[in-house]
Amino acid sequence: MKYIRGIKSLLMVFVMVVFLGGMTTQAAEFTVTPTAGVLYTGRGAEVFTQPDPSTLAAVFPGDFPVQITGITDNGYFQVNINGVTYYIHGKALSVSTGTQAYKLNSVDAKAALVGDANSGALIYAQNATDRLAPASTTKIMTALLVMDAIASGQIALDTPVAVSPTALAGVPNDASHVKPRLKAGEVMNVLTLLQSVMIVSDCHACNVLAELVAGSVDNFVVMMNARAAALGCTETNFVNTSGYPEANHYSNAYSLFLITKEAMKYPLFESIIAQTEVIMPATNMTSERKLETTNALLTADSGYYNPYAVGGKTGSAKSSGLCFVSAARNHKKTVISVILGAQTNTMSDGTRQKQQFAETNKLIEIGLAG
Repeated sequence: MKYIRGIKSLLMVFVMVVFLGGMTTQAAEFTVTPTAGVLYTGRGAEVFTQPDPSTLAAVFPGDFPVQITGITDNGYFQVNINGVTYYIHGKALSVSTGTQAYKLNSVDAKAALVGDANSGALIYAQNATDRLAPASTTKIMTALLVMDAIASGQIALDTPVAVSPTALAGVPNDASHVKPRLKAGEVMNVLTLLQSVMIVSDCHACNVLAELVAGSVDNFVVMMNARAAALGCTETNFVNTSGYPEANHYSNAYSLFLITKEAMKYPLFESIIAQTEVIMPATNMTSERKLETTNALLTADSGYYNPYAVGGKTGSAKSSGLCFVSAARNHKKTVISVILGAQTNTMSDGTRQKQQFAETNKLIEIGLAG
C-alpha cells in the first residue's frame, strides 16, 4: 500500500509539472500508429509533452509501469499517465524491470562536458565543477609535466631511465597494467614509459617518470598542483601521480578539460593517445611487451568506435565510477569531452553499455555539430 500511495503522489506531481510547464509547447510534426500494452520505464526515463526532446516535462524513476497507446514515426511511445497523453522515447522503455534509460536531454554520468579545444568555449556542461574522484584521468597531468620537461630540454624521448625500488614502493600490484610488471633495475626510455602511462594506464610508470622529472614522487605531486593552479583549475588536488584511489585526491570535469587542452598543444601527446597498439622494446630484464589501448572509441570492433576520435584517457575505480577524457576532430574543429562517474548499465534493449564510452559519443556528436 505504501508503494501504491508513493506512485499516486508521483503521478500527481508529474501531472502538475507537465501541465504548468508544457501548456505553451507547439505540436511537433509526427504521426502515431495506435497500439496497446504496458512497458516499464528505465531508470532516469525522460517524459515529454510532445515526441520532441525540447519538450521535457519530467524524469521518472525506474520500473514505473506505463500504458502504451501508440508509437510515433520518430521513435517515441505515446503513453497514458493518469488519463493524460505524454511521450517517452523507445530507448527509455523496456518489457522488463531493472534497466537504464537512454537520456536525450542529459548525460548519464555524475559530471560531463564538451568544449572547443582551441577557444576553450564550453558547448555542453553538466555538473562541470563538482568535486569528484578523477581516477586515471589524473595521468593526463602527469604526461603534461613530462611533455613540459621534454620541451624545455631537461629530458628527451630516448633518455634511458632505470626503474627504482622507490618508484614501485607503495603502488599496489593491481595498479600495474604492463605485463610483465616493471621491475626494479629495469631500464627503458621516456617514450616507452609515456606509452605505458597513456595507452594501458600503468601507475608504476607514472612514478618512474615523476622521479626522473622532479627527483621524487612527492616533488612531482607539488608540481602537478602548481601546474593545475596556473591553468585555472579549481576543486583540484592531486596526492599521487596516477589517480589510484586515495583520500583527498580529487578534481572536476572542467579542470580536466583545461589540463587536456594544455596537453593537446604538444603533438607528441596527441600521437601517443591516438595509438591503439604498441610493442615495447625488450629491456635488460624483459622481452618485448605488447600494449593495447583501453580506449574503446579507437577500436573498430568495440561497439563504441568513433571515426572522429583522436584519442583519450580512461579511468575507473569503485570510488570514481567510470571516467573518460577524449579528444575528437572533424574538418571544422577539435573538441575535448570529459565524463566522470559513469557506470556500466543494462539498457532497455537488454544490452550492457559502458556509459563512459556511449555518453562520450553523444558528447562528441554535440561538440562537433554546427
